[in-house]
Amino acid sequence: MKVLITGHAGFIGSHMWDLCVKDGHDVYGLDDLSRSTSKPRHDPQSIVGDVVGIRAIEQLDQDFDWVIHLAGQVSVVSGEKYPDRDFHSNALGTFAVVQWAKERNAGVIFSSSNKVFGELRGVSTPIADTQPLNPQTNYGVSKAAASHYVADYSKGWVFHQSCVYGSTQQGEVDQGWIGWLNQSIRGSRSITCFGDGSQVRDLLHVDDLVRLYRSVLNGDVPRGSYVLGGGVENAVTFSEAVSNLGGEITEFAAWRPHDQRYFVSANSGLAALGWRPSIGREQGLEQMT
Repeated sequence: MKVLITGHAGFIGSHMWDLCVKDGHDVYGLDDLSRSTSKPRHDPQSIVGDVVGIRAIEQLDQDFDWVIHLAGQVSVVSGEKYPDRDFHSNALGTFAVVQWAKERNAGVIFSSSNKVFGELRGVSTPIADTQPLNPQTNYGVSKAAASHYVADYSKGWVFHQSCVYGSTQQGEVDQGWIGWLNQSIRGSRSITCFGDGSQVRDLLHVDDLVRLYRSVLNGDVPRGSYVLGGGVENAVTFSEAVSNLGGEITEFAAWRPHDQRYFVSANSGLAALGWRPSIGREQGLEQMT
């Protein structure tokens, strides 16, 4: 099949590119390389560009079977400071991608976020696919709008993802926190915890994520919107993650506005299909160290 990966120079995108090439697909990539952690590919089908202008890119003026839409502004903190970037990249950019896909009758796999659900204040049980969207940040609003654009498309798949990680992750303090923790510990840098360290996330290894995307390409996952993460068995607190990676918290700071105290995916719809993560958090974190 012919597949376009937006955000292909990022952490998830680079893994998905490699898997699609391995599977024999004809792969194109589109990335504006705006992230400091982006890794450009020296490939004629790796295109530098903005998803908002996708319909004007000559190399993409041809038929495609799928677009795996991973591009976007990914930081809640940055979104509060520069809300126009959230709207441009996430909402407007996804609208442009969906319209481009419709013209080609191509399927769309969209990487959404747990931030579309808001704070989830008082919630301490796994989040099901039926959880209503209730964004409370600029980033969350932009991703929620994008999710609706994709979900409304008859060939759209939406995955509201929790904490994706892996050994090649180059995280930052406001995004990709497992990678950031690992880099900080390996580099003997200080670690600031925003909150008290009790916040819980379920870790999903990037290899499990891209294999799920592959299942969509292969027709094994019905169209829909799914809450996706490592599940209860891979849930960890911030403090536990630091300790498991061999480090210590240097200082504590105030909770960041609208930060979720608890987010663990029920994986309800995917579990019914027989899907579950194959890489446990102990194995995955050990690979990081």
